Amino acid sequence: MMIGKMDRYVGKVFLSSWLVSAVFFLGLFGIVNFFGKLGDLLESMGEQEMPLSALGWFYLYALPSLSMTIAPFVMLIAALFTIVRLKKHNEFMAMVLTGRSTKRVAMPVFVLTAVAMVLLVVVQEKVVPDVALKRLELESQLFHADSLVIESINLRDSKGRWFTVKNYHSEEERIESLNVSYFDDAGDVHVAIEGKNATWDGQARGWRIENGTSTVQPMGSGAPITEPAPFVDTDLRPEDLLQEHLSPFDLSYDRVLERSERYPLKNSYQLLRHYHFTYPLSIMLLVLLGVPLALRSGPSNTRGKRLGGSAVAVGLCVLFLAADNVFRELGNKGVLDPALAAWMPVILAGSLAFVTLDSAD
Repeated sequence: MMIGKMDRYVGKVFLSSWLVSAVFFLGLFGIVNFFGKLGDLLESMGEQEMPLSALGWFYLYALPSLSMTIAPFVMLIAALFTIVRLKKHNEFMAMVLTGRSTKRVAMPVFVLTAVAMVLLVVVQEKVVPDVALKRLELESQLFHADSLVIESINLRDSKGRWFTVKNYHSEEERIESLNVSYFDDAGDVHVAIEGKNATWDGQARGWRIENGTSTVQPMGSGAPITEPAPFVDTDLRPEDLLQEHLSPFDLSYDRVLERSERYPLKNSYQLLRHYHFTYPLSIMLLVLLGVPLALRSGPSNTRGKRLGGSAVAVGLCVLFLAADNVFRELGNKGVLDPALAAWMPVILAGSLAFVTLDSAD
């Protein structure tokens, strides 16, 4: 496909529309979030000295995750604005009269959406997981006047041992109360390790515990044996404890895959394995669905007629996202198979997009 002047023109219109749409949604989030937390912020700043630049860093760290959340709306609105602007002065019709089909005229919109989809995947995998941890710590300092403290964490390491963590202090990398529970390989002996003020030892790859004890309880007859346990070797690092506190969409695919294998009966991780693929695809499908609907209103200088198809496209976008949430809930609760719950909205939207795109001309 040769890139001509018309392609560059349509691409510039789309990028300018994308910029306006992105600024609008990001600005709306910033205003709502700021005033919603203003009381906590003023109270926290009264208890400690925090530079105003910290607030800017907080919203900068929130930007990647937010971009992933609003991406379907931003990309669809940008595509619809592009079509409306081209039709406003009959520019779209002039391009069609040169012999191009409507799909060919709109091709730069589809190509740039695909590029944005790839960039979003890179951001999800490489940027979001790292800045999400920094966002959590800074949010606690800004709005709670204290370092991040996670009250309760339950997770399992690669050896199958369950760790129950009470009050993890991220800045100190310290666990106030730690309990480790597991059975031996034969399943005949239960072991429970308890202790206070556990701190991470990176060189030894484990947690050192104050006054730690290990209680070995045979499953049959026999009295329990209690002995000191000053150290627990494990692959659960401080960052793993923090990531347990993150939103599922703040996790990279590798992390989701690891958790789905570690917790095979937890539907949410099984669903997220597929959702990391279906979510970017849904953005592309919404644009493929919305652009033909915007084109179907036909050329007109009447504003209501020009926006009629766009309004329908936005309505379908909202319906799609609502249906996507419903299917995800069904998958998380085990009503539907997690793979089916993740892919069904994409299959339905893809089928509808194929029909509308085929009839665009």
